[in-house]
Amino acid sequence: MCLHSPGFSQAGKVGSLSYLKARNGIGGFNLGGFPTGEQAMGLTYLDGEGSKPDADSCITYEYHSDKPLDLEGGLTASHICIRTYQDKIVNIYVFFNRDQGYKMLSKFLHWYGTFTAKPNDYQDVYLWESRTVKLLLSYHPDDEQGIAVYTSVALTNAINAQNAKRLTQLLTSNDK
Repeated sequence: MCLHSPGFSQAGKVGSLSYLKARNGIGGFNLGGFPTGEQAMGLTYLDGEGSKPDADSCITYEYHSDKPLDLEGGLTASHICIRTYQDKIVNIYVFFNRDQGYKMLSKFLHWYGTFTAKPNDYQDVYLWESRTVKLLLSYHPDDEQGIAVYTSVALTNAINAQNAKRLTQLLTSNDK
């Protein structure tokens, strides 16, 4: 199953952060959007999470498909999870077999240009960061799986603002 075709009509030049912003996700999942009907039918609550929101008022789902999870450009995922806030996708977690790590890095460099940060020179962790979308790629030869995490900056900021407001209300109610 091809979950996403590269959007040729989308703005943003391949090989730049503007392409990451324009794509705004992977595998047909788009940050800030709602899962499509077909996607929603393949979602189940992540084991142990149930339908209760986490501390950030988010719910995490795992996507199940009857077909292999082919992304695009020859990339495959072992599974995909999404985290939603007010039913909008805030994170897309793409898990892949460790032997796909270099292929993922190569495709991301082609699509999104040079990473904006490499937090540790001794680990295969790469970060592409724009004002609207963040992408973290992490894989290690000793790990069974690697992960790519797409994050909506706007929704993360909304979650942080909500948490700050709750904390302020809690602190002011304790002062009374």
